[in-house]
Amino acid sequence: MIDSFALLLTHGLMLIAAWRLFGRRDLDQEGDAAAAAIKPGGKAGIKRQVDDA
Repeated sequence: MIDSFALLLTHGLMLIAAWRLFGRRDLDQEGDAAAAAIKPGGKAGIKRQVDDA
């Protein structure tokens, strides 16, 4: 028999994930995906320097 707690826990976590996913405003906008991913003050376009030692 499947443990009721395990079933409740996994379904509860999936419900929380779906709730947070549906609450995102960037999923409501159509347009360029790259423009939606770049936020002001973000690190998009900054390249990391690699030291060759």
